[in-house]
Amino acid sequence: MWGLADCNNFFVSCERTRDKSLVGRPVVVLSNNDGCAIARSNEAKKLGVRMGQPAFELRDLIHDGKLIALSGDHLLYRNISLKVHAIIARFVPRALDYSVDESFLDINGIPTTALPIIGHDIVSSCLSEADIPVTVGFSHTKTLAKIATESGKKAGISVRILDDPSEIEKLLGDMPIKDVWGIGRRLASKLAAEGVYSALQFSRRPVQWIRKLMGVNGEKTWRELNGEPCIDLSHIGRQLQDSISETRTFPQDESDYDYIRSRIIIYASDCARRLRAMRGRCLSVTVLLRTNRFHTQNGYFAPQAHFSFPVPVNDTNLIIEGAISALDSIYDFRHRYKRGGVILSDITAAECFTPSLFADIDGEKEIEKRHRPDLMKAIDNINREIGHPAIRLASQLVAGQPGHNDGYSSSFGAPSDIR
Repeated sequence: MWGLADCNNFFVSCERTRDKSLVGRPVVVLSNNDGCAIARSNEAKKLGVRMGQPAFELRDLIHDGKLIALSGDHLLYRNISLKVHAIIARFVPRALDYSVDESFLDINGIPTTALPIIGHDIVSSCLSEADIPVTVGFSHTKTLAKIATESGKKAGISVRILDDPSEIEKLLGDMPIKDVWGIGRRLASKLAAEGVYSALQFSRRPVQWIRKLMGVNGEKTWRELNGEPCIDLSHIGRQLQDSISETRTFPQDESDYDYIRSRIIIYASDCARRLRAMRGRCLSVTVLLRTNRFHTQNGYFAPQAHFSFPVPVNDTNLIIEGAISALDSIYDFRHRYKRGGVILSDITAAECFTPSLFADIDGEKEIEKRHRPDLMKAIDNINREIGHPAIRLASQLVAGQPGHNDGYSSSFGAPSDIR
């Protein structure tokens, strides 16, 4: 059996942890630049608000006070996500953090009779310790566990165990094929053209037919729906990722160097914090800029540059210095940029770092002397406890200037907010 713990309406639930007046009211969280709805409370869903619905279509509901719309605070969501994942991991032998609000539960060897207790312990602990409602589903495969969780949410059941063949058959018969994990709209249209509209119809087609139409991934989904575990997520559980990235769209096309520089500093800082959280160091930082494809007066421009360190680093200041150096090599004031980003790569475990025999020659010794692990740890701990970056670099304060909001501005105050 596999389990899936999924936070209910996660971004909205996070907002409700700091504003109890939102409980029971129709709420949506908007995407970067407040473009569209990316999270909806159950009350907002009843109003007919769709996932991804453009914000301008919701203007009348918001103006009339029937709907509350909030700009996303992704630093808050990430901090609460880490807390929830840590709670979930206490109750199972292994938890695979699949996304910001989902964890697959490896419960191999645990009796089925113990699953209701484990599920309810996870639900009650997440609610009491993090104030986040969670639904848990168990079944024979990861795909069926996802179905158990989704059906549990719709039925208002916090823990659902899906192991009865007739119950599984009924759920698959009622589920549109587009709602099956790994299918989506494009493949659903392809299957509909072949007369396959439900998950049950899909599961009853010959495996050879599935393989020919959809390839190996389609076959894995088919096998999972038929109770055979075959989707491997072992890479999800790795402590070290191959790379860490933060890329975002600017509110408008920008040529202001100071503004773009402040964005790159913020992205680099966040990547550095995540790098330390996984106890890693990186050898390379990449900065990328993109102009607006639809405003091509000077042609589409998509430069990027790399900066390599002589030794692996995870100190925020060092990573920011590398990022600014890379930015300076590609910034061109003649262009207006719509997107920017930072990527950390060549990641290794921090505890495995060994200084070079020729450190004085290569300049490695100077870089290592500038590493301040105790300071970085203290800052990370304080910001994690408070729930937002209370301690940050002065250069990040530019992000709080009026008129700019790309999902980070609400987290960085004006200079008068400094204590």
